[in-house]
Amino acid sequence: MFFRKKLIIDSICLDPQCSICGFPSAKIEITNAHSYPNDANSWSWRKLRSYNKYRDFNADYLIYSGPGGGNGAIGDPISIERKKAIIKAFTKPYDFEEIKNQFYDMAGFCIECNKFYCPAHWNVNTNGYGHCPEGHGKSLDPHWSPEME
Repeated sequence: MFFRKKLIIDSICLDPQCSICGFPSAKIEITNAHSYPNDANSWSWRKLRSYNKYRDFNADYLIYSGPGGGNGAIGDPISIERKKAIIKAFTKPYDFEEIKNQFYDMAGFCIECNKFYCPAHWNVNTNGYGHCPEGHGKSLDPHWSPEME
């Protein structure tokens, strides 16, 4: 029988909401050092084992998923400076210039509409170019080039 140790859950979720459906436009979770993400108690033992194997528990981690992609279930270690910048960018009133500095896809934000949209409401083609529900277009993939639109 598999017995699970008590997990320390200590993370900050900064998920902006889609202006159409209310679902997150992006998952932005900062997991503090020596802790697990919010949903870790519901993980399978395999996922938990993998997380424990590959996570550096001495660092803060960013787990991100947005219209342009993400950084996986474990995420990436981040500096305290980036952690502060992300928190500042996604605390109302939003700092859209800082959002742009932090995430290539701007976490689903459309500058022309001044609204967030979830991945389901961005019409993204296979090359990573998307259109918001109002028809404004932009690259959501950092590897996209204009010739591919």
